[in-house]
Amino acid sequence: MRRWLGHHDRCRSCGIRWHREHGFELGPIALNVVITFFTLGVSMIVAFVATAPDFPVAKLTIGLLAGAIVVPLIAYPFTYMLWQAFDLVTHKPDARELAEAAAAVGAPEA
Repeated sequence: MRRWLGHHDRCRSCGIRWHREHGFELGPIALNVVITFFTLGVSMIVAFVATAPDFPVAKLTIGLLAGAIVVPLIAYPFTYMLWQAFDLVTHKPDARELAEAAAAVGAPEA
């Protein structure tokens, strides 16, 4: 990662490209949505149980709206790397991709 919401074209350690195929960005975004919805769902349940029977609707709305903005921003780099790891496990790099990655980081080819 170069900065929180940006990254280099390749992993600086192994040289594998971040975008291995067309549409790669959909995976991290979908994973981020799942994590955000799960976090918001658990937060809503906890907040409703903790404040029952008199719900502070305005405070809950503002808090959950803030969470809906902050959680995806915090989770993005982690979901991106998790998706990259999942992609590497399920779609093993071929010899050409490994040779290209080794050349990118200057490692001797095996």
